[in-house]
Amino acid sequence: MARVNFYSLRHDDTEARLQFACRLCEQLWRQGHALCMLTQDEDEARAFDQLLWTFSPESFVPHALYSDAPENCPVLIDWNPTRFNGGSLLNLSDALPPQHESFDSIAEFIFNNEEAKALSRRKWASYKQWGHELLHRQV
Repeated sequence: MARVNFYSLRHDDTEARLQFACRLCEQLWRQGHALCMLTQDEDEARAFDQLLWTFSPESFVPHALYSDAPENCPVLIDWNPTRFNGGSLLNLSDALPPQHESFDSIAEFIFNNEEAKALSRRKWASYKQWGHELLHRQV
């Protein structure tokens, strides 16, 4: 079963959410994790792809969109949840990943608004029902 970290963000801001996801992505990659980044849609995947190149002038995270990725690319980005299976998942989508039991860890990002909190409560309950280890962090 996966360890699922729910990150409660202080703000209700898409840019702050993506910036935090970039920092977490870099941290996990430096620790040697293979990462999958699941976005809500193609536009968000492309925006995250571009942001990973520019979010910090001193950082470098080797990554690619799933469709363009070379073999053994350590960070893959896509909006299709069925393409990922295993490793660590950073989930920016509203959906519970269909293969959630195959991941070592999953990160969920919670906006600071009631709708997002309600969605996260439903995800928490689903992950709990499946027997995943659940953690909550304020960021």
